[in-house]
Amino acid sequence: MKKIIMLSLCGCLLSSCSLDLQPENGMTYSNSFNTEKELNATTTSILYYINTVVGNNYVLSTAGMKADEILDGKQMREWNPRTVIASEYSWKGLYDIIFESNLLLDNINKTKNLPEERRKYHVGQAEFALGLSYFLLAQRYGEVIITENSSEIKPYSLSSQADVLNAAIEHAKKALDILPTWDKLTDLDGVAITNRQTASKGTAAALLAQIYAWKGSVTELYKLQGNAQEDYQKSIDYSTQLIEGQVGNYQLCSSPEELCTYLSNEKTPNPEAIFSLYFDKTRSENVVSPNEVAQNFVSWPVREDQTLADLPSSSTYQLYTSTVESLFPDTTDQRLQAFFYQWGTPHEVDGTDYAIMYKFRKAILDPDQYSPSGKTYRTVDADYVYWRLADFYLLRAECYQKLGNEAKAIADLNVIRSRAGALSYPSTYDTEGLKKAIFIEREKEFIGENDARYADVIRNGYVKEELQGKFLLLTNQDIQGGALFLPLPKDSWQDKDGHIINTQLRQKPYWQAYN
Repeated sequence: MKKIIMLSLCGCLLSSCSLDLQPENGMTYSNSFNTEKELNATTTSILYYINTVVGNNYVLSTAGMKADEILDGKQMREWNPRTVIASEYSWKGLYDIIFESNLLLDNINKTKNLPEERRKYHVGQAEFALGLSYFLLAQRYGEVIITENSSEIKPYSLSSQADVLNAAIEHAKKALDILPTWDKLTDLDGVAITNRQTASKGTAAALLAQIYAWKGSVTELYKLQGNAQEDYQKSIDYSTQLIEGQVGNYQLCSSPEELCTYLSNEKTPNPEAIFSLYFDKTRSENVVSPNEVAQNFVSWPVREDQTLADLPSSSTYQLYTSTVESLFPDTTDQRLQAFFYQWGTPHEVDGTDYAIMYKFRKAILDPDQYSPSGKTYRTVDADYVYWRLADFYLLRAECYQKLGNEAKAIADLNVIRSRAGALSYPSTYDTEGLKKAIFIEREKEFIGENDARYADVIRNGYVKEELQGKFLLLTNQDIQGGALFLPLPKDSWQDKDGHIINTQLRQKPYWQAYN
């Protein structure tokens, strides 16, 4: 059966009301791109949506999180179909990014006296945003729609994941071709841009490395159309550009402790950060960091509204000391001391010894006269470093291993272990082979920091080894029917009042029985 979806562009248009538009007669788009200042309003809107949408991945993040206790979401981790369907998730934010990006590309030729380098800057931001959005849609939903432009309102067929990933690659390559390295980015007034959210040649290369690693893996594991070996090699090539400084100067922090210092100080550019979501504390008095994972792991003593005894009842994610000891059997690994508060000192509550996450060491607390401490925790005070250089050493190692080049895979793996002061591979603790060692190294390096683990599990085919609950019962038919991806969100086929707006849309086969 052919699946059809109507993209609700009306909603996207309404979401663009934050643009600083001054039309001549009523609200139109045709007369809002005359100057670069007007054009820049759309570029700013793209960056705003990236900032507020990309980190919003709670369902899949929770399903894949390395954690022993979770205050909410236990049934989500069990992949209870009715719980997943009933949870609050949406793809509208990603399509808002797509709409704004298409809007810019459709209208930039109307901007008068725009220098070529400034044109490349704005087009590059839009192309990167399109590539990132389609990649995340493919990762999270599998089959999604590919829109033509910002004005075509019509039914769109759901495109295959392979086609969506190819669209992401096409846009990311355009961004790579025209954007400068991060150190040459300037704003409308010629002032240097220092944040790592604004797209540069490095962020585009990072995106391509991620897309190709995903594309090769799902092609090989889940029998999609394509050439997995070629995709792995391309991911290696783009990771190499980052590691060798061909697309910007990025450097590994000298130690895990230095890394934590940078993660906890957003005012000092992290030399390892390639793509970050900026934490703009001036946006409102209630704004929170884009990094939901770090926010949910931070607990006592960073949270001054807590005591040690409060951990089980007030922190969203918690780890047991025994779990961390199993993950880090090598006691020479400096990440134990850097990532966990007073490692080696028991933090016991009601008979359970907790490992206290300490990667992020600054929190924002608001005055609260009704709280026993007089304060209420709002958020971790940090940017969301979405991709950093260590990611691409380990991603390149993963792809080398999948191509059978174990020597180069081991070399990359050992770069990260050496930085941590850990034993080189192979050590007495590496009992499950190189592929698993690389996967575990990613767990160690990014624990409590980002939402990547679910994607890592899917990319390596470890669903029944590393996930739980209903994941363990999935058949090949379930997986082919979309069980590893989010169901199509309700707002893709009904309006905010629950009225059906597209009777032709059909839920993915696996999820239909629970819809």
